[in-house]
Amino acid sequence: MLRGVHIFTSMENVLDTTTIDIDQLYEQAKERAISQSAYSQEEWDTVIDEMLDSKREFEETGEDVDWEDIREVLQSRFDEFETEIPEM
Repeated sequence: MLRGVHIFTSMENVLDTTTIDIDQLYEQAKERAISQSAYSQEEWDTVIDEMLDSKREFEETGEDVDWEDIREVLQSRFDEFETEIPEM
């Protein structure tokens, strides 16, 4: 089970603690993207989709988790990820 969950009621009020830690999910997505050499926005979005689909299927989370909001927040962090891509 994920600890420190964040549920999104709006994009302005992102922290409403219940089950998912968005920063932890971002770090996991970043690690996956780097290991898969997924450096474009489209590839980043695919990594996010696959990761969240897997979590939804295999991990225990509250039924009130808004996966679409989580997806949007993580996909919107591509610019942040892009600045953290290791030099080739």
